[in-house]
Amino acid sequence: MQPKSNTSHHERVTIPASLEEARVLNVAQVAEFLGFSVSQVRRLYRTGRISAPVRVGARKLGWPMSVVRAMARTN
Repeated sequence: MQPKSNTSHHERVTIPASLEEARVLNVAQVAEFLGFSVSQVRRLYRTGRISAPVRVGARKLGWPMSVVRAMARTN
């Protein structure tokens, strides 16, 4: 039996722009993208100054990338 090669035969796949815009970012990623702290982002959505996050799990919230880009254009 010959050893397996360490080289990968998988090609790099490009994510379509429509899927990239649907990607959901967590609060830390949103804060970094917008140039705010995590606490600032939480304060902004609790006061209605930015869109509320969507629920992506029992205890997980996030924002679609398309929404984050729109927030960046308006802030």
